[in-house]
This record gives sequence, C-alpha cells and structure tokens, in this order.
Amino acid sequence: MQCFKLASRRRLYNARVLQADNIGDKQRNPDLEAARQNTQIVVVGAGLAGLSAAQHLLSNGFRRTVILEATDRYGGRINTQRFGDTYCELGAKWVKIDGSQDSMYELLRNTEGLDKQIKQTDRATYLQDGSHINPAMVELIDTLFRQLCRGFKVSERVKTGGDLHSLDNVMNYFRTESDRIIGTSFQQPKDQLAAREIFQSLFKEFGSILGCCLEYVNIEHITKCPVQQELRPLYVPTGLDNVVDDLIQNMDKAQLQTGKPVGQIQWTPAPMKSVGCLDGSLYNADHIICTLPLGVLKSFAGVLFRPTLPLDKMQAIRNLGFGNPLKIYLSYKKPIGRWLKGSLRPLGTLLNPSAEQQPERNWTQQVVEISQVPSSQHVLEVHVGGGYYEEIEKLPDEELLEQITGLLRRCVSNNLVPYPQELLRSNWSTSACYLGGRPYFSTSSSARDVQRLAAPLGEKSPGLLFAGDATSLNGFGTIDAARSSGIREAQRIIDYYLKSVHFG
Repeated sequence: MQCFKLASRRRLYNARVLQADNIGDKQRNPDLEAARQNTQIVVVGAGLAGLSAAQHLLSNGFRRTVILEATDRYGGRINTQRFGDTYCELGAKWVKIDGSQDSMYELLRNTEGLDKQIKQTDRATYLQDGSHINPAMVELIDTLFRQLCRGFKVSERVKTGGDLHSLDNVMNYFRTESDRIIGTSFQQPKDQLAAREIFQSLFKEFGSILGCCLEYVNIEHITKCPVQQELRPLYVPTGLDNVVDDLIQNMDKAQLQTGKPVGQIQWTPAPMKSVGCLDGSLYNADHIICTLPLGVLKSFAGVLFRPTLPLDKMQAIRNLGFGNPLKIYLSYKKPIGRWLKGSLRPLGTLLNPSAEQQPERNWTQQVVEISQVPSSQHVLEVHVGGGYYEEIEKLPDEELLEQITGLLRRCVSNNLVPYPQELLRSNWSTSACYLGGRPYFSTSSSARDVQRLAAPLGEKSPGLLFAGDATSLNGFGTIDAARSSGIREAQRIIDYYLKSVHFG
C-alpha cells in the first residue's frame, strides 16, 4: 500500500466564508459571535474523527478552525485504492445500517449522488481435506458462535464464580465454550473434528476484525462493546473515501493542511497553547483536538505533549491494545469465475499440508476466507486472522504470491490456477503515521481506560481534547466511534462558549 496519496486526487473546494445564514436565523449574541470569529481551534489529524470535528465546528460558525494532517492524503484509515477492475478498501469497508445521530450511516445516507449497495448474503464453502462440509453444520456452529461473540453466559459464570480461568481472555472463553458445545452436540469423532475446525476458522475471523491474537483480548471487550459483523451492511462500490469528501466540501486549503506532521503539542498556556509542526510552523490555539491513532500515542505521547500528559491518561494509552487488521487483494488478467465458483474457507491440511510431519509455520495457516470482491470479475480478497500480520506486511511479493497461489490450487484441486497479475496489501503497522489499525481491550485494560483517554484536559476550559475510535465505548474501534467522537469533542467546545455566554 502506498503510505501517501496526493491530496490533489480529491479536490479541495475553495469555500466562501460561512455566512450567518448557515448557522440559523436566531438573533445573534455579540459575545458568542466574537467567540465564533476569534476562537482558534487546531485539530490534529485528518482522519474521520478530525474531519468530523472540524466540519461540525465550521458549520457552527467557528471559522478559525484548522486541521493539520501529517501525510499528503486525508481520510485516515478510510483508504480507497483503484485496483484491477474495481475499488479496494485498505481500511474500513462496511457501513452498519444505523439511523442514530452522528453515525457513519447518517453521513452516507446524506451524501448525494453516491451509489450504495447492500452486501449480499454469501455463505462460504468450508473445505476439509478437499471435501465440502455439510452447510447445516456450518450454519448451526455459526449461530452458536455469534452467541459467544455477545458474551453468552459470561455474567452467569462470574456470578457463580465457576471456571473463571476460561474468562482470562477471549480465546480461553471461546475454546472452553466451543469444547462444551462440541461435546454435547456431536457424537462422531469425524463430526467433532469438523466442528472444531469450523470454530477455529470463526475464531480467526474474529481476530481478523481486531487485527490481533485473541489471547491478548480482554473478555470485557465482548461484554462492553460486542464485535459483531453486520450480516447485511452497506458498501460503496466506487470507494468509501467518496463519503469522506463530503466532509471537506466547505473547507479551503488554509483550513485543511496536509503534509504537516506535528512535533509538539503545548497544551497549557506558555504563554499560549500551540501546535508545532516538524517543518517549523507554529499554530497558536485556544483549543486543540487530538485525533492521533492509538498506535502513534503509544510510541510518541511521552515526547509529543508539553507538559507530559497526566499519569492516568498515559496509563490508559499504555493499557489499551492496538491491532493491525490486514487486507490483501489479488488481481487476475482473466475472470476468476473460470476457476472459482464462490467464497472458500480452507480448513485443516489445506492450510497446513505439512501437519502430518513437522508443523511448518506459514502465514497461509491464518487465512480465513478467499472471496471475490463485489462488483469485480478479476479481483480476490484474502481475509487473514489470528496473527503474523507484521510478518505478512514484510514478506516479499514473490513469496506471498507463491504461497497464496499454492493454497488456492489445493482449495480448488486445480494446478492450473494462474498467478495474479498484481498484488495490493495494507501496511498499517509499519506506517509511521498509524503504527497499527484498530484498538481493542487488552487483558490489562478495561472500559475505564477508554473513558480516561477521552477525558478533556484544561483547568478553566477544555484546552486539549481527544477524539478517535479508541475514545468511545459506543462502537469502540469502528468508523462510527471515530465520527461520533469527533463531533462529541467539537460540541464540547461549542457548549463551553454557549455556557459562558449564558452564565456570563
């Protein structure tokens, strides 16, 4: 994946200064109008949280709002690339159908002239030793697993105090409960083996969403903010970054500045709050909204903020986990329908042909599913879960293509499956501007850490505010959390001035 995408790819509209009419026809308070005209607000990061915050502030009349983005592209982990005969998402892809305020769905619904489609239900074929597994068994286990993802019987287990070891982490919980289900539901050893491998595939699928091994994930993650794949989410065939463009319609180049990596955030008056960039430019601010990814905060919070952040906030940053969901796309010269008839989920020896001798470590063991990209005849998406993410990102193209082609040939029992023409893959964990992809509750963190990270700092006013997908329990780790948190912090600033004017 290219780390940088030129901002010229998407036009920045030179907007006229927002007129009073944009704010409404209510009678103006001079003090409030002065605040709107003069308050300087710096938003660090032009991902979905930062863009949503800035757009909300500008639409409410706070004209001196500026976004500083380190890279030469905006959108953060919404990153669409033209590839083969389609558009591929290296980051967020699906939009949950949710009519609540400040959701991604609301933004998508209000974006005019954009084709939106519902993901069609496509049951993958599970392959074990080259044979198809009974779809009825797959459907049963899938239903039971979705119950586990919602924390089935966890609270009951805690109340009784029984078998608490199985609640040490999500993987222990999944294994304990799946073993119990298999033991009571399947009698034949062959069926038990098939059921166990289906469960294992679903575990890896769960891990692929978070981008980490489930041994690292706190059981609280599925009880406080359940990770559930929407069965029929929306997607945008021409790219989700079209929706991001809607947020910048009324921003000019002075308000959205790319290529501005931040080197220091002075968040207490000395004599004034400011944000300094590595190119030497300095931006004074009355309020600073930080939307840096958790991975960046983990690596640089100790040197980035002056003064150092309070201990509880630094502890929250250290405690929360940060995964690396991986995307791999393969483009073929001829239509893939000639040799692939549907989505595949390889199990057992298909993933590890050396299992009968010495088990060989290979990233293809973590492949969850191989599927055709919607609206494409030539592009495959490879879903990877469980682990090896950084290893795969660093793997040479030739080696990766050789190994995935070998797996495909075993899956369809066809040694003539061609090699792809092109390869596209994400590299979130090795990109200095992200250092990972998605937050999760590690075994040393809890919901309280999310609340601590989200808490604003400042004695008399909210001087330093935090937004992003790691700062909201509602939709934690998703684009909905990123968007709503940006609006939340922008509204916090607006409310501060409304209250100041009201109480004088």
